[in-house]
Amino acid sequence: MNLNPRSSGKFSIICQSFYLANLLILPGIFFLVLLYHYRQYSQLNALNESGECRVEDNEIRMRTLGIGKIHLIRSIQLSVLAGILLAVVPLLVIYFSSQVEASIMVGLIYFVTLHTGFILIGMLNLSRAMAKKLPIF
Repeated sequence: MNLNPRSSGKFSIICQSFYLANLLILPGIFFLVLLYHYRQYSQLNALNESGECRVEDNEIRMRTLGIGKIHLIRSIQLSVLAGILLAVVPLLVIYFSSQVEASIMVGLIYFVTLHTGFILIGMLNLSRAMAKKLPIF
């Protein structure tokens, strides 16, 4: 990940866009893309800690990641939380319910409402990434 100092803001916008794409376009695939970027960041961080590079390179690399790494971690955390709350919880409620028809109706309302909330959080964090600020959630 060779990033220049101005690309940290672009990277944070890309991370938040991947989070929204995970919710709206292709769930799961864009989550894997986020995990790929996190793996690249972890390898870069491990390279910096191993001491194989000069101190100047280390400072430049950490500075270029900037708020982008925070947006990356937050988008992964929100994606995991959304996956649990949008997929696992409704399925467990429907599975353990004695009235399946009523629980499907309530689960559908729950899913739509919570999905909309996660999209709004993603849009808020995307706007904060565009303003070069830290994510709220």
